[in-house]
Amino acid sequence: MLSLSLKKKLFFFLLAIIILTGTFLRFYNLDWDQGNFFHPDERNVVNAVTRINFFKELNPQFFAYGSLPIYLYRATADLLTTLTKNPDWNSQWPLINLIGRFYSALFASLSLILIFFLSKKVFNKTVGFLAVFIAAFSPSLIQTAHFAVTESMMVFFLLLIALFSFDLFIPSKDKLATYLKIGLIWGLALATKMASLSFLIIPLTAHLLSVKKLKKQFNFLIIPLVSFLTFTIFSLYTFLSWNKFMESMNYENGVVLGKLRVVYTLQFTHTLPYLFQAKNLVWQMGPIALIAFLNLIILLFIGLIKKDRKILTFLVFPIVYFLYVGSWHTKFVRYMVPILPFLAITAGWGLSFLIKKTKILGKVITFIFLIISLIWALAFFNIYLQTSSRISASQWVYQNIPSGSKILGEHWDDGLPVSLKDQTPAIYQISQLTIYEPDNEDKINYYAQELSQADYIIINSRRLYGTLMFLPEKYPLTSKYYQLLFNGQLGYNKVAQFTVYPQLFGITINDDASEESFQVYDHPKIMIFKNVKNLNEEELKIIINQ
Repeated sequence: MLSLSLKKKLFFFLLAIIILTGTFLRFYNLDWDQGNFFHPDERNVVNAVTRINFFKELNPQFFAYGSLPIYLYRATADLLTTLTKNPDWNSQWPLINLIGRFYSALFASLSLILIFFLSKKVFNKTVGFLAVFIAAFSPSLIQTAHFAVTESMMVFFLLLIALFSFDLFIPSKDKLATYLKIGLIWGLALATKMASLSFLIIPLTAHLLSVKKLKKQFNFLIIPLVSFLTFTIFSLYTFLSWNKFMESMNYENGVVLGKLRVVYTLQFTHTLPYLFQAKNLVWQMGPIALIAFLNLIILLFIGLIKKDRKILTFLVFPIVYFLYVGSWHTKFVRYMVPILPFLAITAGWGLSFLIKKTKILGKVITFIFLIISLIWALAFFNIYLQTSSRISASQWVYQNIPSGSKILGEHWDDGLPVSLKDQTPAIYQISQLTIYEPDNEDKINYYAQELSQADYIIINSRRLYGTLMFLPEKYPLTSKYYQLLFNGQLGYNKVAQFTVYPQLFGITINDDASEESFQVYDHPKIMIFKNVKNLNEEELKIIINQ
């Protein structure tokens, strides 16, 4: 039998191994796309960073995200420029983007530590250990760390807010200091992204459940006051460019609620609220997501029956957030990232409870689920061990398609080939098919004319065909166009296909059924078609009109 001291050391040794492994998975190969950032939000953020010049120009002129990450990336770029004497750090987009990815991976890694302490504060260290394991090997958290977007930073601040909120239940704690800390962190979160408004529900719940005297209820106002001051410091141009800020917020709000229909959300036309997100949580976390949701419901009943303040405070965010965000028309998987740490903790609680009640059986079941989570994470991580499918496709194009060839791509998607060392797409005649335009008689003529003159068609991802083929009521012609293209009736044959699916031990996991953005940014399926029959415009019109 191991002594208590040895067990404790072994426990924390294994915990450290898991955290370090999770950190490795988040930091490994941040330049996986070789400087060709394919995430549109990354491009917008980097563009905003290049506008900043401390302290002459501080207006990022971009308000979909807050100014804090933009200032952070720019300050780091300036520091690296000073240290290395290389001005490219604050002017070259790929290098700035790499800085953003570094911080994304850093905050994602630090969040693993916070998940343990939050689990320990609400439940116990066994739950914390299991939760850290599940979070460390959650594909969506690994993926988010590989992009210079704000989700990792937001989650870090969210976990800090939750952690400090539970201090309100400790009588000996200095409540004023706790309110000040929460206000500061919430302000930083808001300066990262306005979606962090929802984070306030955690300290508000803790405050209402911990403070009984009416006169002390007003102490809570410290949080929004400090938060407003912090937010103003780091996002001053929200107020100085108020009209632009509101214009951006109204646009984003219209898109997510479906009031403003845009082409890049057409994929959600026939999706069911909540069920769609729940299905994709399995892609984001693995099968353990099912256990997590079940335990969420069980814990809610326990919290209500026992009137357990800690459990109810812990659950209020993931439940309210899922019920609200899950109702949105737009359902990108990144919207569910903030609740993933909470689901990891509920899953950890369920497995811990099972071990406690059933001993050996519980350990076996826990082992199985953890191994499945590990396998799914490593399979997904495999995409960062391989050459990006867009890079491989570009290499093939330069090697196999003659200079001067006319290549058709698709608008609203990244064009291929990308520039590679001495090779540039300028050697080709490249144009984009405006496929999202309304289907009508003119579009038949347009397709026939473009296809008759082109040598190749490159489909860069499933972004368009994966949606429009299944919207025949809105795009009958385009749906038919893709069917004719894929079965060779338009005179084009598929000559190359490039995929980097999650893979492990020779087993490939086809994730085409996942939400589009889970795949198309870092491991899209690319298809290249060659014009082999050279059908003329009239022949193509007849085929399309059949």
